Amino acid sequence: MGPPYPETTRRTPDVPEQYGERHTRVTDDIPAPASAPTALAPVNREPWIDVAKGIAITLVVLFHSTMYLGLAGVVGPLTTLNPLLDTFRMPLFFFMSGIVGARAVTLTYRGLFRRRLVLLLYLYVVWSAAQHLFAIALPPITEVADEGHWWGIVNLFVIPNANLWFIYALPLFFTIAWLTRSWPRWLPLVLSAVVSVLFSSGYLHTATAWDKMGRYLFFFLLALQLGSWVRSVAPRTRWWHAVAVIVIYGALLALVVKAGLIRAPFVLFALSIIAVCVGITVAVVISRIPPLDFVRHLGTRTLPIYLVHTFPMVAVASVIVATGVEVPSLLAAVMPIVLTVVAILLSLALYHWLRGVRGVFTVPVASWVDTRTVLDRSEPVAVKPSPGGPQAR
Repeated sequence: MGPPYPETTRRTPDVPEQYGERHTRVTDDIPAPASAPTALAPVNREPWIDVAKGIAITLVVLFHSTMYLGLAGVVGPLTTLNPLLDTFRMPLFFFMSGIVGARAVTLTYRGLFRRRLVLLLYLYVVWSAAQHLFAIALPPITEVADEGHWWGIVNLFVIPNANLWFIYALPLFFTIAWLTRSWPRWLPLVLSAVVSVLFSSGYLHTATAWDKMGRYLFFFLLALQLGSWVRSVAPRTRWWHAVAVIVIYGALLALVVKAGLIRAPFVLFALSIIAVCVGITVAVVISRIPPLDFVRHLGTRTLPIYLVHTFPMVAVASVIVATGVEVPSLLAAVMPIVLTVVAILLSLALYHWLRGVRGVFTVPVASWVDTRTVLDRSEPVAVKPSPGGPQAR
């Protein structure tokens, strides 16, 4: 591969990823441990990282759009394709979350909690409750009684919310990473890989979002270890690299589906690793195409999109079920895509209108979040330097 494309850099403050601030390109150069505590230095990040996150969140929205329309009886080609993308969207999403969050694991746990986790946990509770109340207020989509919605509010931490489990998983994954930070770097990866294989093969099964958490922990931990190396080699990507990995991924996925091996041990796990490579290479290529910069913008707004996007989907599905309307097959084929676009635009609009209102997309009390937490130099550094580059963020 040739030399990386030249890129300009601009520094921005290191603010919590969850707030949705725009970041720009730079490589991280994390200082080695010093004798006195130091605050996390200001950093930027490369545009392709936000592009990858934009791709992932778009696929998540498309998944839920197809799912809710399917519950309402609107079935099209994407209904069949949707489950096959399980190997792509969430492994990529968690891998990118690990890349942008690795620096936080170097903090004390109190610092980590105040810098990253408290916001996620607060939003998980508030928006899960809002989703449940919204569903209760509408005509039911399925035969599940309203009492089930009320119970879902009570046991959010026992049975994770089916739509918002990702922002519950991240605090758990950060905690696991922090607790294992002094272990040999290969050990958490091996253990999480075994867990991932067991869940993806169906040997472990809870019929809840715990299954997905078990499948995807590995990709978050992998990004903590290899993120800086990936960031160092990603700029060398050329368009034909992206085409090559897309062809390999597509061919293997088709072969697996045709042979009925989708639940065979290691198959989904291996496909997911290849899918992460696809997502990264495609993201690098897209980041160099100015007309597609909107994908990067979506990547800077993943949290509000994730929190809001299912509300219009639930409303549309509820109306379809309540009215008994028959959706023509041609409309059913494109409706998930249209609903995806509408849901994303509504999410962005709501965030624009309410971003300044405390407690909606932020914690209600500013002092809950600490953006100036310092490294604890009395403890081992959480993420050891990765081969081929500086320590990941």
